[in-house]
Amino acid sequence: MSMEYKTLARLFHADRSADSYANHDRLAKQRLEDDSTFATGIGTPLGELFIATPRCMCMLTQKVLLAERRVSAMWKSIPGVMQWNYIHHAISEELLATNEMEGVRSTRKETEAAVAAARQAKADGDMEKARFGEFAKLYLNLTDHDVELPKTLEDIRDIYDKIALDEIEDKDRPDGELFRKGDVEVQGPHGTVIHSGVSGEARISALLAQMIDLARSDTIPFLQRAIASHFLFEYIHPFYDGNGRTGRYLLALYLSHDLTLPTVLSLSKTIAENKNEYYKAFTEAEDKLNCGELTFFVYTILGFIERAQKSLIEELGIKIDQLGKATDLRDKLRNEHAMSKNATLLLYAVMQEELFDTTKSMTLENAEVNLELTKQTVRKYVDELASAGLIEFVGKRPLKFRASETLRAHMGVGAIPMKEDF
Repeated sequence: MSMEYKTLARLFHADRSADSYANHDRLAKQRLEDDSTFATGIGTPLGELFIATPRCMCMLTQKVLLAERRVSAMWKSIPGVMQWNYIHHAISEELLATNEMEGVRSTRKETEAAVAAARQAKADGDMEKARFGEFAKLYLNLTDHDVELPKTLEDIRDIYDKIALDEIEDKDRPDGELFRKGDVEVQGPHGTVIHSGVSGEARISALLAQMIDLARSDTIPFLQRAIASHFLFEYIHPFYDGNGRTGRYLLALYLSHDLTLPTVLSLSKTIAENKNEYYKAFTEAEDKLNCGELTFFVYTILGFIERAQKSLIEELGIKIDQLGKATDLRDKLRNEHAMSKNATLLLYAVMQEELFDTTKSMTLENAEVNLELTKQTVRKYVDELASAGLIEFVGKRPLKFRASETLRAHMGVGAIPMKEDF
């Protein structure tokens, strides 16, 4: 945060006068009661939680909102196949990043599989029990714009069960009616206690109810209230284990109502890449001398959102550029091979898979969905592309195909790993 706005703790430490305590109390009261402050009305041992609006906060908020317009325009300009592949990949990276922060062992292969299973289940209206499957499904639900924000304490517990329960050891499962009965401490990297969760289930429930209201409040700007709610959830620490993952999902959920999905989905990765700064923001906000001020915490998370947007804009820019080249190549090949309309559509989808999907291959089912035709009809167009030498088969059951070496050479993309066994 720019230098002119300092934390209450820093100002206190810099005050060498005999009145430092009185000055500190006066300044804290002034900040809380200032016209440009958003007070939450939520009392904690730190003080009433509040967010001030210094200039640097206004400027950063503006940056985020302007970047959102760019992300949104770029996102709308790419076709559905590519959007889905991007979301699919981003969710699996999101699961990976958030698991890694919590020390849950998971591989990219597992998280990719969980998202694939969840996507299939969403299409079939059924969910198989893949590891992290429920977790993936929750993130996939963010693609429905009208996904509900939690209204009750049961909703919070339900989200926790889907995200964390499978991975939690029996001794760490919630032992209260909904949350934990006992106390919990969060240890830092050197075994020092960096945070003690709120004591007693009644107090946990009361503060969570206030968090639910804060996240839905219309008297505080949406970015600020979403981030302040995230702080409050982690501060309460309602469970023995799995608070981090649950809290970051809730943050994604709260932000997804007003920010584009790609931005929301790239946030955990940015947080994981800057986790020391993330944890430091919590420690600073919990310094008793900062009297419940969340300004710096909000500013830090806004900074993460801005960083996520920056890399997203760069990434989407490259993809849009590749897509433009692919469109030109598609038209050239259509004329060269006197291709039917449906084969041309299929070719374009194959090229998109090659550029943007992690699996790089397509099944007849995928093609069927893409072209909105039956499997029998699709087979004809697959054969048309195969005889033109533009696709090759990489799996028999189910039948899988992808861009051939010739097509990849035209597209300027690299060689491929070994084929699957036939």
